[in-house]
Amino acid sequence: MLTRQILMTAQSEMKRRIELRLRQEAGRLPGNALASGQYLDHPDFDQRGLYGTAATIHMLARHTTTDPVAQEQVAKLIYYVVNRIQVEKATVSPTVYRDLVGRRIRLQKSDVFRMADVGFALSYVSPAIALRSEALNMVRKAVDDARTDPAGYAVGNEGGEPDPLATAHAVRCLAANNLPTRSEDWRYLRDYLVNGDNTYIRCFVLLVLATYDREIERKQLQSVWKELFSALAPAFDGHSEANHEYTRYGEQDYVRIPWQIYLVQSCAKLFPLTRFNGFAIQRKMLDVATAVSSPSGFRYEASGRYLSTRTYACIWQAIEEILDFNLRQPLPHVVVRTVAAVTRVLSSRLVGVLTYFLLVSIAVGSLVEWLNSPDRSFGELAPNLLAEVLLIIAARFELQVRRSRHHRPMPHQ
Repeated sequence: MLTRQILMTAQSEMKRRIELRLRQEAGRLPGNALASGQYLDHPDFDQRGLYGTAATIHMLARHTTTDPVAQEQVAKLIYYVVNRIQVEKATVSPTVYRDLVGRRIRLQKSDVFRMADVGFALSYVSPAIALRSEALNMVRKAVDDARTDPAGYAVGNEGGEPDPLATAHAVRCLAANNLPTRSEDWRYLRDYLVNGDNTYIRCFVLLVLATYDREIERKQLQSVWKELFSALAPAFDGHSEANHEYTRYGEQDYVRIPWQIYLVQSCAKLFPLTRFNGFAIQRKMLDVATAVSSPSGFRYEASGRYLSTRTYACIWQAIEEILDFNLRQPLPHVVVRTVAAVTRVLSSRLVGVLTYFLLVSIAVGSLVEWLNSPDRSFGELAPNLLAEVLLIIAARFELQVRRSRHHRPMPHQ
């Protein structure tokens, strides 16, 4: 069962790894700048970028009000975001900058996924931190330049069709910073949530709508969560994420979708006393927190052998939300365990089997009683027997649905 201590221990380990990563970068950059890369545990890989830097800002932001060291670190990370060209020119050779780093910076400066990640991280940073406003203005420009008509956002400023994942990231970034959003964009996301063709993207869209959309009905969100969880249940036990690939100016790029974490976050918001306390969700988040606290850390094996800074930021956000909302005023353990047990039992196939056999037994018993009655008539038997037969058919159909969902193959995206 999840506890505050388990989650806070995981956060402490995450912060320890961040500190080690920043120490490595501090020796490579000018004294007024800090950055982070794609990996937390790959000291020989000196690549720095916006995903890793945004993730590090995100995880340190809440400490800036109480920890002067964290405040200084976040200020230096934001300095890197705003002055990345100058910092990298002072750090790498002119040849490396010309052939590799310069083009990458120009592309990433207008990349909606990266800039929206920066903006979302900035939403947790105090306005008193130096250059926060300048960084947020850069984010707003990048997002505005990627707008498409009549709704949605492309992956960059070069135009093109609206991308549902980019739109969800852009809208989340704006909403988190209390910046204006378009009603057309919310409608675009609501439509994709119901009719979209990529199950993994819908997981993130669901989280964004559940967190920031004040107009959508809670029942609709709950219904979609159940649908997505049923579709992805076969892959929920293991550690799995998805890749969203896209092309900009002839170059392939991608952003990862940790859909399992997104489903846990949405469940915590939509079913705080029922499904969130069920076995599947509790075990998933417990597995993640335990892996984070272990010496080897948490990783998606299919995505590489190193610890992803961005994935850690997603886990950090999930833990923060669970601590703030679900475990802020913990229920007595006996209540939580009872709710979890009842939820698990009522949703199990065993209950369906028992219900089915109970109805069959009642029908057989009714028929035997009617046959032993001296003054039996078909008029007395027909209504009762018909009702019981219909209930048996319904119970049998439910068992078949449970079995088909259990064995349903993973959707191809």
